[in-house]
Amino acid sequence: MKVRLMNMCYKIEVQNKNAEKLNRKLDELNFPIYMRKYFTVKIESKAGALNYLGVIVDLLNWFIEEKLIDKTNISDIEPSDFTDIMAEDITLYLKTKEQNGMSPTTLETRKHIISSFWDYMSRVKGTEIKDGFFKDVTYKGIPSGNKLTKKLPTEKQLNDMEEKIMWKKDISVRNRNIAIFRVLRGTGIRESELAGLDLSNLHLDEEMPYITILGKGVYREMQNRMVYLSGSALKAIREWLEYRSTLSNIIDTEAVFVNKNGTRTTERNIKQIFENYGNGITPHMMRHYYASIMNRNGNLAFVQQQLGHSNVNTTVNNYANGAVGMKDVLNNM
Repeated sequence: MKVRLMNMCYKIEVQNKNAEKLNRKLDELNFPIYMRKYFTVKIESKAGALNYLGVIVDLLNWFIEEKLIDKTNISDIEPSDFTDIMAEDITLYLKTKEQNGMSPTTLETRKHIISSFWDYMSRVKGTEIKDGFFKDVTYKGIPSGNKLTKKLPTEKQLNDMEEKIMWKKDISVRNRNIAIFRVLRGTGIRESELAGLDLSNLHLDEEMPYITILGKGVYREMQNRMVYLSGSALKAIREWLEYRSTLSNIIDTEAVFVNKNGTRTTERNIKQIFENYGNGITPHMMRHYYASIMNRNGNLAFVQQQLGHSNVNTTVNNYANGAVGMKDVLNNM
């Protein structure tokens, strides 16, 4: 219960900081109240709301530039300005982004965000957006039936990044960064989940060592999931913990990963590691890499549970059986 409460407090703190950042951006843009509620109320994750805001701001500015909305600034847009926007206009917007080099994955995400926003706007008084409007947005981007392509780092790219991290002269930073790299590579967890790891989440002496991860999302039911460790991730954590035990300035005593000043390593710190050494590799790409390895070797229940995508119908027995079958794969990964 104590561990769950501490993890929940950490995630709520992150949520509150993102909420403050979101409100600052909305204030800077002087965003109309009737649209503002979409970001502040409808979308629970404020990190997600910040991403959504960037997409919608770009779309609205494009409408203004193309004279589809006869206003100078977003702050001047009224509900009635949405009445004459056609599905073909949004299709053209997405095609324009595609021609400018936006990736298929990003475009598919952007289309989903716009669809969600348009559904909200259809319920705003004065917009007169017809039901089923978005069904007429014909942009496909990727042929029907094909899965979105996800960019994966190669083994050489990953090895090059690891080697660059090893060049770091500062032993404290080097040991921490190499552990972070190997844990992300060998578990597929999100950077937010890694940043939130506490010592009590580590179960390294089990027959199949694992970590416990709090369920994604502040407002969802708080249930932990077990994530089994690869051999390299286990070794990296143990080596880091051995070095960590020699540090005398740790402030966040429960945190697995800490900075030089003794505070918990944050998501931003983790992203910065990849920006410094990754040559284009991101923490989320590590997640896709891990998923590709697991998909080639494991069963669906195991892969879903490891990544935190498990279906409510997935049984504990299916997962446990899958884990046993993956033991050799994990040990050699």
